Amino acid sequence: MSSKLQLTTLAVLVSAALPAQAALYKVVEVAPSFSKEEVDNFIKDTTEYYGTAITPSGSDTSCFTRDCADGSNYALAGETRNEPSGFSYREEVPFAMDNSFGYIEDDYDGFEDYCFYQLGYATCEYWASDRWSNWYNETYSSNTRNSLAFIEGGTVVNGINTVINSISPAGTFIGNYAPLDKSSRNVPFTGNLTGTWKQGHQWSSDDTYSVGSVSSRTGIGGERYYYYSKPAVWNGTTVNAVKWAYDDQQDGDYYAQGSMRDLYVDKSVTPNKFYGVGYNNYKDQHMNATIFKGTTTDLTNLSSVQINNAQVDISGDNIHSNSVATNINKNLVVVGQAKRSGGFPQNGAASNRLFIVPDASASSINASFFYGGIFFDGAGGEMGGINNFNEIVGRIDSENHREYDGKQRRQRAFIYPYGVTPKVTVPAEVTAINDRKAILGGKAQFLDNLTNGGLESSHNNQYRIYDASDINDAGVISATAVRCYLSDSKTPAEYDSTAHNAYCDNGNGNERVVAVKLVPIAGEVYNSKDDRGYESTATERKGAGLGFGTLTILGLFGFMRKRIK
Repeated sequence: MSSKLQLTTLAVLVSAALPAQAALYKVVEVAPSFSKEEVDNFIKDTTEYYGTAITPSGSDTSCFTRDCADGSNYALAGETRNEPSGFSYREEVPFAMDNSFGYIEDDYDGFEDYCFYQLGYATCEYWASDRWSNWYNETYSSNTRNSLAFIEGGTVVNGINTVINSISPAGTFIGNYAPLDKSSRNVPFTGNLTGTWKQGHQWSSDDTYSVGSVSSRTGIGGERYYYYSKPAVWNGTTVNAVKWAYDDQQDGDYYAQGSMRDLYVDKSVTPNKFYGVGYNNYKDQHMNATIFKGTTTDLTNLSSVQINNAQVDISGDNIHSNSVATNINKNLVVVGQAKRSGGFPQNGAASNRLFIVPDASASSINASFFYGGIFFDGAGGEMGGINNFNEIVGRIDSENHREYDGKQRRQRAFIYPYGVTPKVTVPAEVTAINDRKAILGGKAQFLDNLTNGGLESSHNNQYRIYDASDINDAGVISATAVRCYLSDSKTPAEYDSTAHNAYCDNGNGNERVVAVKLVPIAGEVYNSKDDRGYESTATERKGAGLGFGTLTILGLFGFMRKRIK
């Protein structure tokens, strides 16, 4: 880690002694620049914008110690949505678990069944209708563009339903798209698909190696059904399909799947040691979170190490429907998530639980689920990313009521300064990580708490931060927020108070989903006095401008019928 990233303990102590601390982050909205043709043919008043990745900072000094202004040195990658995707453009299989493709094979009924049995949300008819409609359009209609990916500064990635998962150190955007001729649903931006591989996803790159997955049709059914996939590593443009942990392409109606989501190459040893994270295929076609290990001299034969406690089958029961390791950093810290099966809800929810593995090189690999503070028992969320200061971002439930057979919980973005881990032994790096942890209050926080107070308070109070998708070493975060507008939908406004649950224009305003960067404000240190409070009254929101994403974010659902198990 560069010495430029270090922050002395003395500096933290001096800053902490100063009176009147304030917000730690400035919210910077990022609006893409589209051509007139794109606006005329695609962009609508209801189009929503999501932040998905941030440019790596390399050896730049932390923005907690220098003025990074609006963070213009770090471009944000984002995406648009006019409707929710039928199933994620990022995933190898529907809902990250349907490796029989049975849910989408049943069309609308399958979407509703997935919601009913695996999520437990209320009014699954609404949930299914919204997603099935877009899946139908994507499959059968000529008007299929639902996602445009963009880089801050004007670049728009051409194709159908483009997504950007990360930005490489050299500034290359990493992701996938569907060609305009609809010859495939997913093709990576970089790297080749050769031989039998007809689809591909890419998630991360260090500019030498890129990782993701390659997929091939089984010869059954149409383009949208029956694919198997393997984890993949591209060495430049040459693809290496990594072997399955359990080599069984098909078991009954289930097809083997695998994917690599992030990588770290240790160049201090010869041959270079390769670490990848993602998921692989195990017995009974279980999709289990995996750490891939080996050397760069034999990338097709990397060993697969299952992450225990996060696997599908635990003591003979399918406790999880799937699990995946999403990120790894230079300290070999691994983070990921495991989806609780609908048949085994925990604390009233079939939640997507977040976990950490402190050392990918350890002889025994076990997931520890986030717990304590904002991570209550059974909390669900989505992992965003981790930087080399072991600062983790994502989103997590901000309410803890019963969700299964009840209503969906609201979620909010968080940052978790995990601290020093086993592979961090250099004194300067230990100090730097501890100092950054101190700045952030030494605990997991809702990012809304860290955007409140001080000179930026009025500006930041136009936003509530829903998701945090990536973080670089300078501390800049890519995120998604809801922004308050007056009822005319054109005039930005502050929320009625700084409270977490404050209304927009007394409940009559409109809230839009927007892409934002969170840029650290130099010299500030967390102070619990700046935490947002909660309004004591709770009435129904009346705003008419809630789009599909805002509805999902706010969890405005009714109640479902009782399940029979």
